[in-house]
Amino acid sequence: MKNYLNKIHYLKEIKPQDRLFLGILLPCSFFYGIIVQIRELLYKFTILKSTKLNSYVISIGNLTTGGTGKTPITCEIANYINEKINKKVAIISRGYGGKLSNKNTNIISDGENVFYNSIQAGDEPFWMAENCKDTAIVTGKNRVKSGQYAIGHFKSEVLLLDDGFQHLKLKRDLDIVLIDCIKVSGNGFLLPAGPLREPEKRIKRADKIVIVNKKPFDETSEKQCEIVAQKIQEKYSKECVVCKLKPDKIYDLKTNEPFSPSKTIAFAGIGQPEFFFNSLKNQQIELLDEVVFTDHYLYTKLDIENIIEKARKKGADSIITTEKDAVKLMPFLNEINSEIKICALKLRVELDLEELLKDIPC
Repeated sequence: MKNYLNKIHYLKEIKPQDRLFLGILLPCSFFYGIIVQIRELLYKFTILKSTKLNSYVISIGNLTTGGTGKTPITCEIANYINEKINKKVAIISRGYGGKLSNKNTNIISDGENVFYNSIQAGDEPFWMAENCKDTAIVTGKNRVKSGQYAIGHFKSEVLLLDDGFQHLKLKRDLDIVLIDCIKVSGNGFLLPAGPLREPEKRIKRADKIVIVNKKPFDETSEKQCEIVAQKIQEKYSKECVVCKLKPDKIYDLKTNEPFSPSKTIAFAGIGQPEFFFNSLKNQQIELLDEVVFTDHYLYTKLDIENIIEKARKKGADSIITTEKDAVKLMPFLNEINSEIKICALKLRVELDLEELLKDIPC
């Protein structure tokens, strides 16, 4: 169902019956919009109150559902603040997809030790815990409580509110919104008829906009980024910074050694898997199949064994997934014996962090 809605949200190969279904969803979007408006007014007139914490709070979020590269960008920001600005950082996440109860405040990492695996913590918090140096990772539904814990126990001077643009309960000092330069606002409708979590004009709340290019190898996407940035700057008077997500390397998950595949089967359970597949194709890798799972899919050993068997029959030398998916394979990876390599694609973030974060007090 998620894949079908994604097709409707971004107007991919829409058929007459799809338009009929879209028409059925539009009244739901109307009522969703009313709820969003009422909630915003409640905060505006302080009927619902926002909490200010004794730390510099940066929200990193988006207007739409689906992947905009938020996780690797959040990690890059955390590492930059730690290394260049020399402030203690904690990432505050809801912990979506993990088995830990988000009613609790869960310490995924204290900046040195990781206390839960990807199944317990959720793929994104676990990946950040593994890749964000000296950064505490705290999950829970009550992000005010999570932030207070990080400040009290880890002396966190900067809190990164992961996926926090709609989280009005916690006041922030810097609001960063990510926008996919190709998909932008999709069909322009609110959920569930469209991908928008709130009307596009709410971009006015943001302090800075990051235009994300997940196809930097495509000249069309480069031009599209420029167009989107210019439109936002003209329409909303917001500063825009362009971010490129580029393939870094493909590596064997068991040995962590680089690997150069020729024929492979790619699989992913992320918001926008086509960008992952395109990244592999651009490296002249022959994709014998593209297997799509739902976002945050929890893999089993049997899932991977079935993909390996398919790869063996088709003559592939490997199977490849994203780093976000790869963390969910680790609990059973060593139990799988196969001559077929199990690999992940690592992405590199190209973003002018000095410009983006210049307002953080030193």
